[in-house]
Amino acid sequence: MKKTLAAIALAGSIALIGAAPSMAATYPAPPANAAVSDGTVGPGEQFVFRGNGFLAGEGLSITVTPGNPPAANGSSVSNGSRTVPTKITLPLAPQTFSTTADANGTFAFPLTISETGTYTLTATGLTSGKTATSVVTVEGAGLANTGGAPLANTGAGLANTGADASLVLWSLVGAGALAAGATSVVVVRRRAKAEAAA
Repeated sequence: MKKTLAAIALAGSIALIGAAPSMAATYPAPPANAAVSDGTVGPGEQFVFRGNGFLAGEGLSITVTPGNPPAANGSSVSNGSRTVPTKITLPLAPQTFSTTADANGTFAFPLTISETGTYTLTATGLTSGKTATSVVTVEGAGLANTGGAPLANTGAGLANTGADASLVLWSLVGAGALAAGATSVVVVRRRAKAEAAA
């Protein structure tokens, strides 16, 4: 009976250890996706563009593409056949930044935009070719542009400060099963030697 229990414990620990790599290979990689920490911000207000689903340590290209500016307030000038607003907003050119995905394939990239309007943010994996997009709207009174770029990178991405909780849990379960199997094998061998000597 004791030999049977030891064999079951050993088989269980081998099954848990052997199943982990096969489970990881069974599921396809998740698609890349992204979001912003706040969908509507004021001019010059910092927000974070974050996403996941990229390769671990992959270089990423972040592109900020201006969309339609909000409707201009103010008067217009008319010559009878055409009406032209007195304030004409010229579209801004897209800007590109670089960052790197962490070991989990995620990134967090802080940005500020000083011009009002709607912007499409796109992260593109330089190795995988995966893309993820999100949209942010900048509303409110604009800041004066003193000749600098309208977008500013305010730092590197957020640091990854620990392992995934499920990874730690399954590691502990596997280690416990392995220890139980090893202990039962040692006990069975000692008893078998004691019985043979008697």
